[in-house]
Amino acid sequence: MSHAYSPIKQPHLETMRVHFDSVLVAVDLSPSSANTVKIATELAQRSGARLVVAHILSPTLMLPSGTTDNVRETISRWLEPTIKKETRLDIEVTEGDVVAEMARLAKGYRADLLVIGTHAVQGAAKLAFGSTAEALFRHMGIPVLTIGPHVRSCGERFSSILLPTDLAPHSLRAAQYAVSLAEESNANLTLLHIVDKESKESVETATQSMEQLVPEDAASWCQPSFKVALGDPAETILESARAVKADLIVMGVTHSRPLADHASWSIASKVVRQAGCPVLTVRDRL
Repeated sequence: MSHAYSPIKQPHLETMRVHFDSVLVAVDLSPSSANTVKIATELAQRSGARLVVAHILSPTLMLPSGTTDNVRETISRWLEPTIKKETRLDIEVTEGDVVAEMARLAKGYRADLLVIGTHAVQGAAKLAFGSTAEALFRHMGIPVLTIGPHVRSCGERFSSILLPTDLAPHSLRAAQYAVSLAEESNANLTLLHIVDKESKESVETATQSMEQLVPEDAASWCQPSFKVALGDPAETILESARAVKADLIVMGVTHSRPLADHASWSIASKVVRQAGCPVLTVRDRL
């Protein structure tokens, strides 16, 4: 996660208030989907957001009559323990290509967050609907919150947020999300920069660059700290998340440069599959 470029300079990154107004949830009806719906509901209600729970039926399957009603009933049953009467709720069951339909729903509902789930398959954590969920994770144009198999609750607020950053341009928008969410929750915010063995970057330089990602007045609303580490990026992120007891990891990803795109998504993919807390991935351009 180290690049050859000049450190970020003054002024500090501007504060950006993040508020989720419409949360879209993709479910595949696997057992883990109930937990995904539960956590997405908690988050939406905490934000006062509209909650849209969607399942996309495959047009290639010969489905029995009443399938749509049965799917709606299943989703409603998952919602019952958590949903509040005042929550704005929509359940969408449509047919077609999952990525295309989810993109259509995101646009129609003006969703500013997509929630997807993961579950353990044959001893290895994989995305809930395999390659389709991987496509959603990589190609949706809005931030994606991934719920792993070990995540059980979103809680009333985030108390510890981890922001791994390579200090490249694609990480800046993720920093704005992380700082805003930390300020909203008065959370501990840990910024993590990982250097490789061949890097000549000093700890002091990396720390100064991370400091520029946090607005000067942020300390009034959250508790920022800065960490420079050496090691495998994905493993170091997961270890750091456990060390600070993170209940949210925020990661920046990019689609602007082929090689950087592969590197950032590869690391993010490993993290979301193994993290013990939700992982929010934010593109550099939405």
